[in-house]
Amino acid sequence: MIFILNKGKRKHADMFVCNCNGITEKQAKAVIQPGIRFWDDVDEAYGCEPRCGKCQCDITHLVMEVEAETTAGPSPLFGGTMLEGAD
Repeated sequence: MIFILNKGKRKHADMFVCNCNGITEKQAKAVIQPGIRFWDDVDEAYGCEPRCGKCQCDITHLVMEVEAETTAGPSPLFGGTMLEGAD
């Protein structure tokens, strides 16, 4: 993991998730947003093919992370809607 020191605070730099094809985390998330659900589709979106496969785990994690962010609704405990008849 790469960190950049910024006034005493650590800031996460944009990491490469696919070294073979030079795809960064930011670039991967950009193509996952519209609906890509499989790790090798990220390479395909940039006109590449997976090579060594070492990025499979990282990109799969990003797909799951983005999917969780987009499908998560309001928490029923914090700001969710009330149950019917609970008023």
